[in-house]
Amino acid sequence: MRHSIYTTLCISLLLAGLAACGKKAPSSGSTAETPSDGVSSVPPAAERATDMSPVNLPLAGAVKEVKAKVLDKEADDKTKGLVRIKVLETTGPVDVSENTRWEVWKAGADPEEQKPELTAWASSEQAVAPGTWDLRLHYEEGSMCKAEGWIRNVVVDAGKLWKAEAVIAAPMQYVRVFATLDGKDAADNARIEIFKAGVDQAEFPPLAAFWSTQKLALAAGNYDLRIAYDKDKVKAKAALKGFAVGGDHGVLKKTIALVK
Repeated sequence: MRHSIYTTLCISLLLAGLAACGKKAPSSGSTAETPSDGVSSVPPAAERATDMSPVNLPLAGAVKEVKAKVLDKEADDKTKGLVRIKVLETTGPVDVSENTRWEVWKAGADPEEQKPELTAWASSEQAVAPGTWDLRLHYEEGSMCKAEGWIRNVVVDAGKLWKAEAVIAAPMQYVRVFATLDGKDAADNARIEIFKAGVDQAEFPPLAAFWSTQKLALAAGNYDLRIAYDKDKVKAKAALKGFAVGGDHGVLKKTIALVK
C-alpha cells in the first residue's frame, strides 16, 4: 500500500515537471509595442487640510500661498519649537513634498553672503529655535525642474508646532520618447537631446540628454528634440521642433520614426 502511494506521488511529480518544462518562454527578440502619444498617469489631487487658514506673510519666488495653524506640541528639546511644511504644486494641486526641502534663515539674511541655520525635507518635522525666521523652499525634480521661493517672518515659539501647507508654482511633465526604425522599436539605441526651442544647436549644447523610453522630468515650455540612432553600422536620426511640455505633472509620451 505504501509502495503504491509512493509510486503514484512520483508519477504525479514527474508529470507536473514535464508540463512546466513544456511551457515555452517568451521570445527575447519580440518587438516592444509603442504606446499611443499623449498624457497619462496624471497624479491625483493632493489632500488639503480643512482646519488651516490663510496666513498673511510676505511671499516671494515660487511660493504663492501659505495656510497654517499653530499647535501645542513639545519638542524633545523643550526650549525649541517645531516646524512642519507640506508642499503642493498649483496644478491639481499635486503633492511635491518629497522633492522639496526647506531652509531656515535669519530674517532678512542675504543667501549670497550667509548660510541657512538648518535644512529639512518638506513634511519632516524639525525642531527650530524660537524667533522670527525666513523659510526658503527649494523644489527640484531632476536637473531640469527647479523652483524656489520664500516665506518670510515666520514666528516660532517654544513648545509650539507651526504646521503649514505651502503652494508653489512649478509646472512640469515627465517625458518619454519612443523611437522606431522601419516600424520596429529602437529604444535601446536611440539617444534624445533636448534643446531650448529655437536655439542654434550648432552653437549651444543640449540642456539634457537621455535614452529612448527613459523618463525625463522637464519644466513646462517648448523644446526642440534631436534623436540619433547607431547600432550594428546602421545609423538613423530624427528631429522634432517646438515640442510642447505641459504642467500637469503627468507622463507625456511621444513616438518618433527615425530615418536612415
